[in-house]
Amino acid sequence: MNIFNKIVKMKSFWKSVLSLGTAFVVIMIFIYWGMSGFSMAFFTGKDPVSFALITILSGFLYGFLVSYGKFWAKYKRDT
Repeated sequence: MNIFNKIVKMKSFWKSVLSLGTAFVVIMIFIYWGMSGFSMAFFTGKDPVSFALITILSGFLYGFLVSYGKFWAKYKRDT
């Protein structure tokens, strides 16, 4: 079995993806909301479906890539 399959089958990998992705989304929203002056128009001026979809996908992508890098480095170090 290759390294990728071993890593993505770990339960701890997916916990890491979820926690890092969630943290990224929260921080990203606060930064962009702050750049708009903490105006409620930041949330109401966008299409809610596309905003939620883009936010969730970006959080997942960030969490997946960072977690994979972390787990890959640990795997290489331990073997």
